[in-house]
Amino acid sequence: MTDVTPLAKHIYRHLVRSVRRGTASVTYAELATAIADKFTIHPRSTKLFSALTEVTVACRERDLPAVTAIVWKSGVKRPSDGYYKIAYPRLRSFETQVAAWKDEHARVLREAAQLPGAL
Repeated sequence: MTDVTPLAKHIYRHLVRSVRRGTASVTYAELATAIADKFTIHPRSTKLFSALTEVTVACRERDLPAVTAIVWKSGVKRPSDGYYKIAYPRLRSFETQVAAWKDEHARVLREAAQLPGAL
């Protein structure tokens, strides 16, 4: 299994805690603010996107729903385009990618209590 960076581990823990509290979504800016206690990072930083990619890949390797499905672009109510390329690389049309994300988002919320607390 792929090892993940401390930033990715911190993001994963934060997202799992959030969904367990009933939070269905968080924007990239809200996520950056929430993790600022340990990591100062801009919401559009490549470091943030790389860490989110690590979390998505780690979830896939562990047969977990990608908890990153709850991270949304402000005002759009869905992830940024980069998410789909990582989470659903084999799906070619945007419509099928969005449908797959909606299913995964629902799975994250449904299985929140069973998600491991850490990667």
